[in-house]
Amino acid sequence: MNRRTLLIAGIVPGVVVLVIAIVFLRTYDATSSDTAQRDESAHNVLLITLDTTRADRLGCYGYPKNTTPNLDALAADAVRFDRAISTSAITPVSHASILTGLNPYQHDVRVFFGPTGHYLSAKHPTLASVLQAQGWTTAAFISAYPASDRFGLHWGFQVFETGLAESMDGFDDGTGTPVTGTLAWARHRTAIAQQRRADVTTNETLKWLANAPRPFCLWVHYFDPHDPHVVPPKEVTDRWDYSPSATNAKHLLYDSEVFFMDAHLGRLLQWFRDSGTYDKTVIVVVADHGQGLGDHNWMQHRLLYQEQIRLPLIVRYPGGPTNLVVNDLVRGIDVAPTILELLDVETPASVEGRSLLPVIQGAPEPPRVGFAEALNTLDEFARGVVALPEHQNDLLFCAMDRTWKLIYHHNHPENSELYNLTDDPKEQHNVAATNREQFDRLRQWLADAGALNIRIVEPEAPLDEADRRKLESLGYIKGEN
Repeated sequence: MNRRTLLIAGIVPGVVVLVIAIVFLRTYDATSSDTAQRDESAHNVLLITLDTTRADRLGCYGYPKNTTPNLDALAADAVRFDRAISTSAITPVSHASILTGLNPYQHDVRVFFGPTGHYLSAKHPTLASVLQAQGWTTAAFISAYPASDRFGLHWGFQVFETGLAESMDGFDDGTGTPVTGTLAWARHRTAIAQQRRADVTTNETLKWLANAPRPFCLWVHYFDPHDPHVVPPKEVTDRWDYSPSATNAKHLLYDSEVFFMDAHLGRLLQWFRDSGTYDKTVIVVVADHGQGLGDHNWMQHRLLYQEQIRLPLIVRYPGGPTNLVVNDLVRGIDVAPTILELLDVETPASVEGRSLLPVIQGAPEPPRVGFAEALNTLDEFARGVVALPEHQNDLLFCAMDRTWKLIYHHNHPENSELYNLTDDPKEQHNVAATNREQFDRLRQWLADAGALNIRIVEPEAPLDEADRRKLESLGYIKGEN
């Protein structure tokens, strides 16, 4: 650890930041005079991201309950990746990696808010900016504030629609009528205003698709499983026997939210089938991260255990294989270069991810190393206010291959964790003390990659008090999510 890192690791909550007013935009005009014209026969792109969605709660990944009939059907018609890894268990960091093909230490979105960077700079090419310049129409329909333009995730999208902070008149959040006038209700109302259900997002997406210029690159983000503020209609929660007083209420609600999200994802996929566009579209479905749900004594996310960083990932493309399961380790950063190769568009040289086509086709290739991080002592919305287990309140870095996984605790290396995922997939037995060769190998990979280098950056878009209230309402303060 060098002196610079020691200073950074010691930063306390009293960080002084410049506060500016924020204006939310519903669209982003990315057109330019040198935009290419693309033949309408070129393939479309549909990228669907599932917020806070654990792979093992989907039927196609072995969950015995019928939570995801539409995703299961898509997986049977596509390639399903069994060992896909996120770069982070928080939304903006993971999405920045999915859209750029870069790890967090490269794109510098590393925390929700803090001195290491939380805003994706326009200097980094994104899937949208690359395709927009090549003649694709680009659009995004976002379901919650953590995936919004507030974190720079809008670059390259000509349409970037969120519906955030709009009127809630007549909106049924499925929770009944809470007591008004309380602080809890004020936070609840703020949370409702900063997210929307899958039905609303899908409705807006389908309106746009009706007249969308071809070819298009469409990103649809669903948020439903994230928290209990906006829940499915009562007929859906009743199907899962959910009630707030149930012993396993959080699990029942989670399953009902996944089921509801899947139903409206199914509506979206059906439009592609009915319109004759399904076989002309590259379709990728991927989560940003998972959720603890009590594993490792943690209900939320932002740690680095498998239940939080293992991703469901399904890829379907014209002429591609069906009902194929890939067991090799792959990463969220591999999504963008895969899509670009399928479209025969050159991937920017800066991209760290690699196309998944070789592993799909069974071609020999160097093994991939999965990376993830949780800079909890540098994130204003983790440090000191989220009830993290004491030993997790650290700078956490993960490097893993198909068998071995290291969670390196930067400030307290003695707490570092090493797991043999073949023998111990639930990560119950830390073998760091008895497998120093594997520990040192993965620790050296982190150092060689530059992952442990933490740079102080001036916030390109500092958060203001309104931003803090929004994040608090969604559970990013006080560990409510």
